[in-house]
Amino acid sequence: MTRRDLVDDVLSSSDELDGPLTDDSDAVSEKTATTVPQNADEDLLDALGDDVSRDVLRACKRSPMTAEELAENCDVSESTIYRRLETLSSLGLVKRTQRVESPSKTCYETVVDGLSIHIGESLRVEAGASDYVVDAMRTLLASLDVQHLSYDRSTNSVDVRFQLAPHLLDALVELYVRDTSSREQ
Repeated sequence: MTRRDLVDDVLSSSDELDGPLTDDSDAVSEKTATTVPQNADEDLLDALGDDVSRDVLRACKRSPMTAEELAENCDVSESTIYRRLETLSSLGLVKRTQRVESPSKTCYETVVDGLSIHIGESLRVEAGASDYVVDAMRTLLASLDVQHLSYDRSTNSVDVRFQLAPHLLDALVELYVRDTSSREQ
């Protein structure tokens, strides 16, 4: 039985909706996720490596802004802003929009909440809503040899058993003790 089969078995035994253990919560993230064009990973990382592009993304996340406002906010020329907007738009990170109070002016807004960079055989970048807990669980499940996974609906608890190398067990116990101690204080 593969890990995905194991998770699917557990999820199918639950009739809870839109919870952290249901595929429905992922569906919500996928609906709001922005698709980054294929083969754009290197272009995306290049764009994120640029100070002005990062400033534009942050500024347009707070509220839609015109190119003129962005140029002033980022302390660069409008032509520089338009080049960055073209790049960010082609990568699916910003979109053109208009403000209700001034519909004649073109504004830009950031359309992603977060980006995930996955390093494996190749580098992969995904744009979408950021959910650190789900990301951490995905990382954990991908890293561990899960032997058993079950969900008790009545107590809303999960029982997970996995094999772990002895040196990693020491690290896990240390983290658990530190975490439970900090919660008790």
